[in-house]
Amino acid sequence: MNAYNTAFKKRVDKASLAMTHLIKQGCAITGLSIKDTSTVINILPPRDKRVKGTLISITGTHTGRCHMMATRLYGCTVQWHLTNEEPQQELNA
Repeated sequence: MNAYNTAFKKRVDKASLAMTHLIKQGCAITGLSIKDTSTVINILPPRDKRVKGTLISITGTHTGRCHMMATRLYGCTVQWHLTNEEPQQELNA
């Protein structure tokens, strides 16, 4: 394997570890994006209080505000949206 393929395989392996961890925590994975510079996993808002994140953006919608939360896990960025009905959580994965 060349250097690019080796680096890509490492990113895929880290994403696999992160997804396994999230599934064990009861999170629903809705998307996965593996790029040259980053790996992003999108999930539904976690029910388990052990999965926590940092507020990275607030978007105003017609129904209120939507909070984008994120955390890092095995070198991957894990993101989810919180609406007004869901309590905000603090960082700790």
